[in-house]
Amino acid sequence: MVELIREQLGDDAMIRIDSNQAYSLSTARRLARPLEELGVRNWEDPVATIEEMRQLRKHCSIPFSTHNIDIARAMDLKVPDAFVGNPTAHGGIGRMLRFVGACEHAGIDFWCYSGDSGIGSAAYLHLCAALGWIREPNQSLFRMQPMDITEEGPFYPRNNTVRVPEGPGLGVTLSRKNLAACHRDFAENGPCNKYHDPAKPGTYRRLPLN
Repeated sequence: MVELIREQLGDDAMIRIDSNQAYSLSTARRLARPLEELGVRNWEDPVATIEEMRQLRKHCSIPFSTHNIDIARAMDLKVPDAFVGNPTAHGGIGRMLRFVGACEHAGIDFWCYSGDSGIGSAAYLHLCAALGWIREPNQSLFRMQPMDITEEGPFYPRNNTVRVPEGPGLGVTLSRKNLAACHRDFAENGPCNKYHDPAKPGTYRRLPLN
């Protein structure tokens, strides 16, 4: 798949991959050389633990990233090269500010991922615009969101960028109607599975949804 992406997009396109901790250390070792030759910019969670990531570093020059935001272990083991979080993962805006500052002190990159409500995403967009240490492109799951709890609706990338919302506060307005609808759906149906197709029980939709 990565070969086909590189072939279609050309040598100048940035390709970053995420294995979601799926590979064993031995499998990741076998994949390292072909991925290096394809010019992969970053490999997220190639193996299950940071300790295995340290072992993989001996066989791979691709920078690693992770959602496991344990900076003390990262400084001790010298991996990963980047953390991926957002205000929700860190417990608020203030804590994320302190964490990014610690990453800068340690020389570890940081970028955000979306996938939360429009309010949380607005907060992370403002932080990314304001913090100079967030230097790499951020991860976006906005195309997976068919609706949102803000009046402005889901954020949507245009020309590979997402505008920072403007206006009072975070620049977005809570939609009480949409919030009530989401609360009602959660109370009646439980957590939403974005891949579930209600028209075809037992099957799952492909992404993107919109």
